[in-house]
This record gives sequence, C-alpha cells and structure tokens, in this order.
Amino acid sequence: MFTDVKTITRINANLNESVISATHRPQDLMPAFLDVIKNTAEYVQLMINDEIPSYAMEDDENEYWDSEDCMFFLDDLFNVLDQYAPDNYYFGAHPGDGSDFGYWENIDWFILSLLSWAWL
Repeated sequence: MFTDVKTITRINANLNESVISATHRPQDLMPAFLDVIKNTAEYVQLMINDEIPSYAMEDDENEYWDSEDCMFFLDDLFNVLDQYAPDNYYFGAHPGDGSDFGYWENIDWFILSLLSWAWL
C-alpha cells in the first residue's frame, strides 16, 4: 500500500504489483479497482453518482455489465485511479501484459529500446 502525498490518503495497492490480472471483464475489474480507492473521497462520490446496481453485483451475467453506463463508470474509475498515481507512475495495464492492471512505473519505452540497440 502507498499513501498519496497530495491528499495523505492511503491507496490499497502496491507500486509495480498487480491489482488484478488475466481479465477484462468489468464485473471482475470494478470491485478490485474500487477496493484500491475505498479510503478516498472519490470513492464515495463514485458510489453516489454512478452506483453499480446491487442486482448486477449479485449476477455476473446481468446486462448491466455490457451497458454504456457500466463503461462510463469504468472510465471514471480509471481516471480516479490514475489521479492517485505517484509521480513517474500511472494506473493502467502493464506495458508487457494488457490484462495486468496496477500502478506501474512510467518508463520511456522508446528510450529504453534505443539504449538496447546501443549495446548491439
């Protein structure tokens, strides 16, 4: 876990470690992502403004998970998670695995590839 230095809020995730992996299903991602920010003011705001219907939380096959409302909620959630990323980090998919989500160090992959060519 780390603490956001701007708000002194505890974020329930470790840097450079998965929050969730091997899925893109909103019904899997949302609970894991919400747990990461459960100590923030944005969590309360999201739950009030964009509440996930309780009937959907109990049914993985509910039509809500394929709805536009769900996609908007997930987009809002990604934005909030990324706002809490420390300097030189971002929240999102790991650059080497698109289904591994967490707070990852922001490495300039272009410069890294140039450096690897220099060693050849």
